Amino acid sequence: MSSDASAPVPIPPTSEPTPFAGSPLWRWVCTSNPFYVISAALFLVGLRVSFGAQARDIDSWALTGGLAGYTLLLAAAALLLVRFAGVWNDVRTVLLLVVLMFLATSVTFDELLVLDSARGRWFCVGGLAFAVALTELLLRGIGLRFPLLFRLPYHLALALFFLYPLALVPLLRDPHSESLLWGLWGFGPAAGLVFLTLLPAVRRGREYTRDNGSPWWWPYYPWSVFVFLAFAVCGRAFLLCWSFHLLPSPDHLVFGPYFLAPFGLALAVLLLELGIVERSRVTQTIALVVPIGLTLISGIGHRADSIYAEFLDHFATRFGGTPLFVALGAAGAFYLYAWARRVPLAAEFLTAAVAALAVVRPVTLELTGATAPHAGPLVAAVVLQAWVWVWRREWWRMALGAAVVVAWGGAFGCRAYLKLREEVAGLDYLALSLVLLPIAVLISLARGGALDRWRERPPTPTG
Repeated sequence: MSSDASAPVPIPPTSEPTPFAGSPLWRWVCTSNPFYVISAALFLVGLRVSFGAQARDIDSWALTGGLAGYTLLLAAAALLLVRFAGVWNDVRTVLLLVVLMFLATSVTFDELLVLDSARGRWFCVGGLAFAVALTELLLRGIGLRFPLLFRLPYHLALALFFLYPLALVPLLRDPHSESLLWGLWGFGPAAGLVFLTLLPAVRRGREYTRDNGSPWWWPYYPWSVFVFLAFAVCGRAFLLCWSFHLLPSPDHLVFGPYFLAPFGLALAVLLLELGIVERSRVTQTIALVVPIGLTLISGIGHRADSIYAEFLDHFATRFGGTPLFVALGAAGAFYLYAWARRVPLAAEFLTAAVAALAVVRPVTLELTGATAPHAGPLVAAVVLQAWVWVWRREWWRMALGAAVVVAWGGAFGCRAYLKLREEVAGLDYLALSLVLLPIAVLISLARGGALDRWRERPPTPTG
């Protein structure tokens, strides 16, 4: 018997929920479900208000127990949503909140480490063990595959948050200790090294996480957790300076935006490698732009605070230049690496970084303090473009090099003119007269018809 062509075709079930009817606010609440975040925020505030001082032993245990208990409730919610309801969308939020609770726990131990370092050490080690164990149990419980090359950097990041403050505790006696100041600055570079352990996973590409046991697609999984951790690193770098630099006045703070530049450079390397593996020009270009932003933040936000200036002096002495100069040099090294990796436009960014060294010297602290151009970096930039021209035979590069030379010549000429102007009082009049003389001659030639006769004269035959 033939099938009836007019029979209705069954509609396959969809995993997406049916849109909620009602007002836009109600639809947003039902689809976005912000109550997980609101609940976590209220719980953290309530714990901080109730037991934040940690002056008594019972306060420390109550605060830690409350954080651990609520984290376990979030983990139980994730298990319930996946194992019994098959709902994965909200689980992403829940899992990120579990990580947030781990990081919040590490921050709450700062005050305890300052008040009672012996007791604080045990809490930090115990908190790390709890975070690692709960992560592994939760991943196994919901059946989510978290590959080793991602899992190891994640656990290293947790260890950095919980254990790095322990290295600062022996240095707290002297707030002016250079070792303590370097320790406070060093969290950013240490976090950068931890994130660079993601390079092997990056080079595996998206296939490495294809069968992860969830409906989440790459790069949202697993990169969302590392984006979250990257923002947390920035906040943690500030809070370490706030909590562990015990100064008599809260107005003094050693932290500056340039503290984040080393970590940002590590993120730029990851972005660059990600763009190369995925053959994404957009990602590669974003990675090339990141060092520019890091250079800019290294030249802003400087203060006259004596404590801030104290470490700034140590920094310039050890690295041979101000944060702005060092960041620009690091950007040049990054562009050289990108050029070696055959990233498009890397040579142009490298040329710009080298040319910028003509006005940014080792003593240049802020962007507004750029000096008069020096010939050496500009010549190096021109030579670099000429070499690339010879290699690629791109004629416009010679024009770019010539433009750099003209710009430097103009700047050098202006500087020489201003110096000579101090010695010769009537130099402006003399220069203007020399400019007007050829103009006057051209006008005379035009009025006499000489220019028209020269233009209409037939070319001389060549034989």
